[in-house]
Order: sequence, then C-alpha cells, then structure tokens
Amino acid sequence: MLFFAISGAWQAFRLQETRKDGSYTAPAALARLSEVHKAERLSGPAGTLFRAGQLVVAVMFATTAVIGVVMAFRVARPAWVVWACLVAGTALPVLIAVAARAR
Repeated sequence: MLFFAISGAWQAFRLQETRKDGSYTAPAALARLSEVHKAERLSGPAGTLFRAGQLVVAVMFATTAVIGVVMAFRVARPAWVVWACLVAGTALPVLIAVAARAR
C-alpha cells in the first residue's frame, strides 16, 4: 500500500514522464517503477496475479480505513469532531476537483 501511495504521489506531478520539450528528463527508476500502475499492459497469468494483488491491497486499505473510523468514534469525544473530519475529508477533495475543472 505504501508503494502505491508514494508512486501515485510522484505520478500526480508526472515525475515519471520525460517532457517532449526537453525541460525535464524523468529518472529511469521512476519511469520503471511507475509501470506497475499500468496493469493493462500485463496479460495472462502475470496480469491476473497483479490484478488480484491490487484487489487485496484495495480491500486491506478500505478495511483499515473503516477500522480507523470506528476507532475514532469510540475514542474521540465529542463525536462531532469525527463527523467534521469525515465531512471535510469528503467535501474538500470534491470541491478541489470541481474548482480544478472550472478553470
């Protein structure tokens, strides 16, 4: 999960892609490590195994998030703080995406 989070972060800034105008040359390591996010290139047993691994990671991540929310409600007082964090964590990314599209 940590690898996908970190590699996804550098991909958000396209650090794995060399720019056509030559203003940036991507390090070979970043380009190579980023290929795992492109599972459509994998076929046969390797592709199936990779997709199964992605599914396991996704389920583990979702399970961890749900456990964290449950723990927050059991430990945090008052509960409105947890609700505020959940609402903000949902609304802020949506608002940022909407604002980015409006440009």
